[in-house]
Amino acid sequence: MKRTSISLAILTAIYGHTAFAESMGESGSVMNTVTVTATRVEQINTDVAANIGVKDQDEIELDAPILQRELFSSIAGVRVTQTGSTIGHKTSIRMPENTAAYYLFLQDGIPVQSPGFFNHNGLAYTNYSSSGTTEVLKGTGTALYGSDSVAGTINVLSKDVPEKEVYSVKVEAGSDGFKRLTASGGSQIQPDTGVAVDASHADSDGWRDHTAHTRDELTFKHVYDVDDRNELNTTFSFNKSVAEMAGSLIGLAQLNSNPTYVGDVESSLSLVDMKRKFDFLRLGTEWRHDYSDDTQISTIGYLRNTRNRYTTTWENNLPQNDSKEKSLGIMLKADIDKGDFRYITGLDVEYTQASKEYVQLFNYTPSGWGSSVAAGSIYDYDVDFYSIAPYARVEHDITRKLQLAGGLRYDASGFDYTNNLADGQYAASSYSRAADNNDPDFRHLSPKLDLSYKLDENELIYVRYANGFRIPSASRLYSLTTDNIAFTLDPEKTDSYEVGYKIATAQHEIGGSIYHMTIKDTIVRRENGNGDRYYVNGDSSVHKGVELSLLSRISEQFKSKLAYSYSKHHYKNDTSYGDNEQAAAPNHTMNLRLTYTPKQLNKLTAMLEWEHVGEYWMDDSHTVSYEGYDVGHLKLSYKPEGDLSLFAKINNLTDKIYAESASYSYGKEKYTPAAPRQLFVGLEYKFK
Repeated sequence: MKRTSISLAILTAIYGHTAFAESMGESGSVMNTVTVTATRVEQINTDVAANIGVKDQDEIELDAPILQRELFSSIAGVRVTQTGSTIGHKTSIRMPENTAAYYLFLQDGIPVQSPGFFNHNGLAYTNYSSSGTTEVLKGTGTALYGSDSVAGTINVLSKDVPEKEVYSVKVEAGSDGFKRLTASGGSQIQPDTGVAVDASHADSDGWRDHTAHTRDELTFKHVYDVDDRNELNTTFSFNKSVAEMAGSLIGLAQLNSNPTYVGDVESSLSLVDMKRKFDFLRLGTEWRHDYSDDTQISTIGYLRNTRNRYTTTWENNLPQNDSKEKSLGIMLKADIDKGDFRYITGLDVEYTQASKEYVQLFNYTPSGWGSSVAAGSIYDYDVDFYSIAPYARVEHDITRKLQLAGGLRYDASGFDYTNNLADGQYAASSYSRAADNNDPDFRHLSPKLDLSYKLDENELIYVRYANGFRIPSASRLYSLTTDNIAFTLDPEKTDSYEVGYKIATAQHEIGGSIYHMTIKDTIVRRENGNGDRYYVNGDSSVHKGVELSLLSRISEQFKSKLAYSYSKHHYKNDTSYGDNEQAAAPNHTMNLRLTYTPKQLNKLTAMLEWEHVGEYWMDDSHTVSYEGYDVGHLKLSYKPEGDLSLFAKINNLTDKIYAESASYSYGKEKYTPAAPRQLFVGLEYKFK
């Protein structure tokens, strides 16, 4: 299970590049990234005592992301895998690949979903294909973030209003009938007013049987400088996705011989309309007020509407889910700068009204294990959810180079559940409906502490501790089976420790961290003899690793970017798995990019990319493992003088057959195949 040769090679490369950085002069501008996620104000990355991966607009434009994984693959320790519905995804940040609520998804600093109704496909609610920059705060969040900010906080940031008037039209086409049309632009329409808009429509026939999808995105931004002390920023975000769903391929032989096959759901396609549909809409306004020379106040109000419809392909009876959430939220924050002391204090409030319908469309009788399920409504319930969270952070400059900071956040949340059907077991099935008196409340105090030392103006070493938690989602509390009808679920609690180092020079930007995270009362999935899933609190799990990132300006023509992670994830005293290493958790992941801009043709940019995912267990019992994969991509951009630019990319250069993800259960190896070699081309014309 170990790839020691790869880890030694990476560490050698890092050491060599670090030595090279020291030997280079400090001529030219320092390669220092700006980030906003830790405190919701702009900071130089080497001033932040946390590991934050940032992907800028130039890199995003070169990637031209079609799916979520393309937006995050070059950030160390971040792995996003697409599911059988293509537009669906699973996330892995300092955790195994999973669908649990360990990640907080933001767009422009505002959550895209309520913690009581976590959807592991939450990145589909962001306008990721038109993002300006993307940031990932790895590990447990700062005091600004509560439930779900356990292993990572992803912030997809829309493009800024341009300083000069510019509009563009972009046309893309590619393999498997892919087409996308994008219109964007903006201007300062008045000295005190600016607007920006991004709109796109994409559709694809899908490279695999029954994986066609369409997606629409719209972002509108309005910035108004009221006066010298007040500014209003309003953003409207909308997206809609419809994707056909495929199943798993059973066994390596099927993966290697017929990767385009629809999988183990083929016989059911005539029974249900097997699709996944996402709908997202949010209107948010931020009022920034300079109360005094040392105090700035931010007030954000937002309305959010989400809908998630899908066929539950992982259940043999294929029920249909329809979940809706409507949310109202307000986020208050004050930044106070008193010289050697700086204070951040705030309050987050959100109220959500939600509903869930879970319907069996046909009478189901199992051919083997499992229970019969009669056609009808399995679940039909409404849930109101509230969360209130005051927080504070204090930063103190002990000396000019040494800073100590601490934070506290207190989260109070609760559910109000109404069952619209009869309580108890549904017909003769293993599904069970919770009674109306199941309205849990949750309280949690999260302390944070970090100490940082400036070795130089752009060089930082830090240690960080953060406590976090995640509450059980409504589906875990109310979509029950007969095995867990008598169970209650407690929140998971997290203690995360991290040591990190950052340096920025004219030639290099280097970041590294070592982390150790313990999760207590881990919510784990069990399966009964019929194959029905249910959830209980287990004991604990331990997650530890090393993350390294290196961005280098090797010469005027060459740049490189390395993102590497080594991690170990295991249970601790679990009743079923003991201290086993967890499934879907490769020890080694890496992304290496080499970018070339020739002197003779300096409007051309070519990037060669290598992705590596190491071996991992396919089940927690260690029955079988998957070997992982290595795959390469080529991306090109040509921007001649004038308003026209051309771009192209080839994914999976060698047309390698491999699995996006792999699992094992009930004697079956299940694989989600990755896309074959694909070619995409496009052109963009700008109007100035």
